[in-house]
Amino acid sequence: MELTWVKDTRPVWDADKQRVIGSAPPGALDLHHAPGAELPGDWWAAQDPKGRAVGFGWLDSTWGGDAEILLAVDSASQHQGVGTFILEHIEREAARQGVNYVYNTVRSSHPDRDSVHDWLAARGYRGASSDTALRKRVRDEDEESAPPRATSAGARSEPLSARPPGHEETGGYVNVEDHQY
Repeated sequence: MELTWVKDTRPVWDADKQRVIGSAPPGALDLHHAPGAELPGDWWAAQDPKGRAVGFGWLDSTWGGDAEILLAVDSASQHQGVGTFILEHIEREAARQGVNYVYNTVRSSHPDRDSVHDWLAARGYRGASSDTALRKRVRDEDEESAPPRATSAGARSEPLSARPPGHEETGGYVNVEDHQY
């Protein structure tokens, strides 16, 4: 299926999100919003050639250089590559925004939890089989040592690798796997 990735410039809960996210099996997702309610984070739609939303990706930056992601595929469009399309694009968006890791929470109440967990693990997400949150590094080490970049406030920020470990309070990211005691 040929898909288009479209950013939602003013994300609100609308009929398309209700249709797609609402088609998830009970216990898979817990999103309830009033029609027209503003939504946090960044949202994108995966649209089919007719412009119909068949899936959504959500990216919400958190502290320390991580971002939570969500992907939802219309039940009528599952097993057609839509989820892979969304996951690849959301990871690319996260890396472009300077995010180090993305994580996805597969709720323990999800009826297909094991298969979704395995699907994410096959795409590089890590976590114990009992974990509900799986994460993946989306930003290369080379990008961290890149020249300083402008922040949203217009100030310059130093490369993440220029900060010593443990300085997350100054905006650096501490990778728990690389932490030195």
